[in-house]
Amino acid sequence: MSATTGAPEDPARRPDQPVLKNGIRVRRLTRWQAEDMRADIADLAAESVAGTTGERYYNRGDFLHRLSITAGRPGFALLVAETTVLVGCAFGFPMGSEGSGSRGSDGTLREIIQRLTYHAWFVVLTQVVAHPHVQHRDIGRRLQQHLLTDLQSSLGITLLHPADRAGQAAFSSWGWQNVGEVVGLPGSVAPCVLTLSVEGHPSARR
Repeated sequence: MSATTGAPEDPARRPDQPVLKNGIRVRRLTRWQAEDMRADIADLAAESVAGTTGERYYNRGDFLHRLSITAGRPGFALLVAETTVLVGCAFGFPMGSEGSGSRGSDGTLREIIQRLTYHAWFVVLTQVVAHPHVQHRDIGRRLQQHLLTDLQSSLGITLLHPADRAGQAAFSSWGWQNVGEVVGLPGSVAPCVLTLSVEGHPSARR
């Protein structure tokens, strides 16, 4: 489950060319670059929930394990937002008829999302982290929208612990819709599924 201001992608931008806006640079890392920055990313994740109720759902070891597992997925993508320091990141992977996830828990999750949204292709956002400073409050939304665009999907989904109110509030402020708890996935707790659409596109059936 996951713990913790988007402009459309410029079609003329090279994949490795950063997006600059308001002094914030957004760029996509390779798997090797993500490995090199994993400690910094984990530090930022801890800072983002410090002093909030979301802190109880953060575990550095679990976070690093989740990053490592996600990095091994086909289509893995990780974006970071930087000023002179790291201020945000988002990572995930595509899933659907042409992506990963055909058996086991992946297959179950894919079937659930397809039934809820009618989308056969979507992106699982494993983690979204943004610096808590008020000047950086739009970073999470920008990163999410860029990640969906980079992976050519109009829908993102994430899973949250149903008691993580701080996390749900943060995702709600970024435009996510909570479509309820789902059963059938591994674990002792039925997670909440949240969906996010690329700006201007509907995310779930009405």
